[in-house]
Amino acid sequence: MSTYWGNHAAVFVTFTKRYIRILVGNRKHQYTHAIQRIIEDGWIDKSEIIQDEQLVRALTSVVKQYKLAGSKTYVSFSSHELLLRSTKLPLSVPIEELKGSLYMALGESFQLPFQDPIIEIVGTEEVDGEREVRALAVPEEGVNKMVALLKQSKLRPVVMDVPFLNLYRLFEEQFHLTEEQNILLIHAELDGVQLSMFHNHEPVYVRTFTLAPPTEYTTFESRTGYQYIEVLKEDVVFTEHMNMMKKEIERLQSFYQFNLQQGKQKIDTICIAGDHPHLSELKESYADSEDINAFLLHEQSWGTKTGYKIPDSFAELVGLSWK
Repeated sequence: MSTYWGNHAAVFVTFTKRYIRILVGNRKHQYTHAIQRIIEDGWIDKSEIIQDEQLVRALTSVVKQYKLAGSKTYVSFSSHELLLRSTKLPLSVPIEELKGSLYMALGESFQLPFQDPIIEIVGTEEVDGEREVRALAVPEEGVNKMVALLKQSKLRPVVMDVPFLNLYRLFEEQFHLTEEQNILLIHAELDGVQLSMFHNHEPVYVRTFTLAPPTEYTTFESRTGYQYIEVLKEDVVFTEHMNMMKKEIERLQSFYQFNLQQGKQKIDTICIAGDHPHLSELKESYADSEDINAFLLHEQSWGTKTGYKIPDSFAELVGLSWK
């Protein structure tokens, strides 16, 4: 575990279509609060902020209640437009100039389906006398919207990362993942799934898709103000979810083996996280497999300094705090 937020209190936050989730840490690197607020339908769609004012009001209410104004804030930023792209650059380009070279190559050798991206390099490899560069890209507009929302809510955003990298830190630590493993990470929420693949501890592919919403659900609030949604596990829409996830998983297993690894390697490890109610069944579907080890992230040791169990759905924020 590596906590990096220094000698100050910190706020770790993420937004899904259903929730605002906030994990608060103190100066001693102890978690003090795990906060969850329900988001109304239509406030966020496909990770895009639609109703800025409503979200600012909801977040500001939390900031006031827990006295978080001015806190350094670390964001787990998810976007359906987030892409992982690979391109090749000459070995003569210095490492420190790779990102600038990608910006210069936009629209030519480095193609993206949107303008004004923010690019971060996540992996490099020498291949056939060239340097293969893997980079994450998201639209700058979406990042700017998120930063503006946090600032309007009296928080101080300082670092932004993406959910699948945050989750991978936890799986690597908890299940002792190695460079040799070929890993598919499944992050499944009620309304969407993000699939990412890793090798040599680096991401090589990511894909995000939406799921049909539950036909009905009930909202609850605990005595401590923790809000959550309950759905019937028998909801017919979950059969559709499972079929869709399994279909996409099979497709990506084939893509990884034959397109990315030229038949030399295949997915041998599946890591599962999220708040979808059928993740245990997904893991059990691999119980009889001789070729795949499946792990479900369920950690009993995460807790606040007062002993409150931090829900598994906060895993990406715990991983963000371990960066």
